[in-house]
Amino acid sequence: MIPTFLETAQALYQTMFVTGEIWPALWVSNLPLIIGFLVSVGISVPLGLAMARWKLVDEMLSPVTALALSLPIAPLIPVVLVALGMGQAPKVVIIVLFSWVFITTNVRAGTRRVDRSLVDMARSFGASERQVWFRILIPGAIPAVFAGLRIGLGRAFAGMVIVELIMLPVGIGALLLDYRGDFKAGLLYATTILVVIEAVVLAVAMQALERHLIKWK
Repeated sequence: MIPTFLETAQALYQTMFVTGEIWPALWVSNLPLIIGFLVSVGISVPLGLAMARWKLVDEMLSPVTALALSLPIAPLIPVVLVALGMGQAPKVVIIVLFSWVFITTNVRAGTRRVDRSLVDMARSFGASERQVWFRILIPGAIPAVFAGLRIGLGRAFAGMVIVELIMLPVGIGALLLDYRGDFKAGLLYATTILVVIEAVVLAVAMQALERHLIKWK
């Protein structure tokens, strides 16, 4: 049941260049991943910044983030599917649930590590709230923001795979389940390798983007 290296390589070549069935599956799987991750970033980065800046916001949202960190997301997948149906929307929501809290907590922690004396000094020289944000807090928090984005992207990718394997057999998840059911071990291993390669490529791309944008770090 375990294919040889040569059989796996042949299956990898077949699914990529002969049948080409891996490419539509990758698109179906990655579209909600892209949407969900962008939505998560759009929600989580402002939340993390607000929690670090204003004590009242932090007190209101800290119990929510603590619950989200400790709560397993997989049991919520059937609930989301019952509420939203079987389209793209539940996949996007589940990906957001998997990733948002890790981005938020990293952004909050990174912003809080910014030297408060810099903020006090800027205030003493008449800096506005906008100037404090864009001259001190956001530049100081950018390394932590990218750390949160890397972790959040990994969690989003895991959520994409999990939801397709557990409840929505489409895209990559459908291929894996079909190959397993038909005992096509070579194609099963080849598809798994492609999933791992994509995860590594996404992580490396995020690190390269970080190095490019914040060379001063």
